[in-house]
Amino acid sequence: MTDIHSHILPGVDDGSPSWEVTDRMLAAYVAEGVDTVVCTPHQGAGSFRPELIKERFAMLEERAKDLPLTLRLGAEIYFYNGMQADLAAGRLLTLGGSPYVLVEFSTRSDVYDVPDAVYALAYAGYKPVVAHIERYPYLDESACGEIVAAGGCIQVNASSFAKKEYARVLKRLFKGNFVDFIASDCHDDSRRRIDFSHARKYVGKKYPSLYDKYFGKDNIFGGGVTDRPLRRRGL
Repeated sequence: MTDIHSHILPGVDDGSPSWEVTDRMLAAYVAEGVDTVVCTPHQGAGSFRPELIKERFAMLEERAKDLPLTLRLGAEIYFYNGMQADLAAGRLLTLGGSPYVLVEFSTRSDVYDVPDAVYALAYAGYKPVVAHIERYPYLDESACGEIVAAGGCIQVNASSFAKKEYARVLKRLFKGNFVDFIASDCHDDSRRRIDFSHARKYVGKKYPSLYDKYFGKDNIFGGGVTDRPLRRRGL
């Protein structure tokens, strides 16, 4: 399986603090049966650092060269107006050099209209993946439908399946068939670690026909997501 959301690169954001922690995270990926990892350090307006990120990624590739893992580079980008220009200029990183862009929004309030933001990115030729959508309390089922209609994909965190506060929203997301990716959003090997066990159990029990979609070979690099027709809100 592919994990499209990880903060395994050390010393570039609030993720792994050291190479020692990163090594343990790599070992955890192998133990979990993950074969492809997309490294997604945080980027945002005025916080690009592509050279530093690429340098650290090259070091990680060398460190993991003997492991059964394929590493890809990307970013988790905090949405801001005009980010399309920075994506086009290469200052912001897409997932593995693909058109997919992992984008996050405020977890507290609707600073931006998420469906409209997704449409703007999709209209520019990208495939926005809204990160950990269960953490946005202001987005309901209707908004999720608008995100999908606007050309977006939806990602949820594997750790959320172990938390009671997310049980209801996860149930709604799966009932609406809105979930495209389950990812770790790992930051370390303790508090925000790599653990897909609760997610695997949930999907295996309630949605067994979808198990391979999330935990099998299908992924963004293997053609696991079907293109959707782009539709602006209200049209």
